Amino acid sequence: MNLPKDTQNIIRSFIKTRILEAEREGVVIGLSGGIDSATVLELVTDALGNEKVVGMIMPDGETESTTMATEHAKALNVETEIIDIQPILSTFIKQTKLFENKSEIGNLKARIRMSLLYAKSNQTNRLVVGTSNKSELLIGYYTKWGDGGADLLPIGDLYKTQVYQLAKEMNVPQNIIERKPTAELWEGQTDEQEIGMKYSELDKILMGLEKKFDDEKIIEKMEVSVEQIKKTKEMIKGTIHKRIFPPVCKIGIRTVGIDWREVIGIA
Repeated sequence: MNLPKDTQNIIRSFIKTRILEAEREGVVIGLSGGIDSATVLELVTDALGNEKVVGMIMPDGETESTTMATEHAKALNVETEIIDIQPILSTFIKQTKLFENKSEIGNLKARIRMSLLYAKSNQTNRLVVGTSNKSELLIGYYTKWGDGGADLLPIGDLYKTQVYQLAKEMNVPQNIIERKPTAELWEGQTDEQEIGMKYSELDKILMGLEKKFDDEKIIEKMEVSVEQIKKTKEMIKGTIHKRIFPPVCKIGIRTVGIDWREVIGIA
């Protein structure tokens, strides 16, 4: 799965266009010490200049991600702010019984971080840049109104395996590239463990589906199993609601999300 030609230039132009048309001062980005946020940090810094980028590091207590994200941002001369979300998280949990299992708490963490990112963006007249990739978007592997909350997604059309290629091209630190992907939603959590297959396998299936291959052709060409294809399709189907505008009951002549057409320019 090769990286399309001129990917860096296309994404740089995309970022510049979005900021220009929104008439904002730059971007705010959540930094996790992971490959996606590190790659997007490289892209926005390259496109806009380090002075227009603010990095928010929001750990739940002290983790290795704090050090990795801080060191990377420092190397790029990007301003950062560190906010430990643990006290905020604890307050939520103490005030209600709505957050009791690890999944509920994990989603809460993501939504707390989103709230902080948007508070910072409002304070500094910037857009929130998201770090989700195509693999995660297609299977819904993100928290709705959490890490899925953003104003632009520079790597949203790149599969995870392509993000690794781009990260190497842009000289993302090796320790970040080699780190196992994790959202750190709970102790020991890893993305591939939660998804149930390796990104390399998932991306082959998603690429096959994108090319409209039938299951037999995907199995033959991509060397994956029937069970993996079935699981991937179920994840895609079960998360459609995450990828569309909230459905509006149509009453008027033109309706938001249905036939009220709006286009943001793409350079």
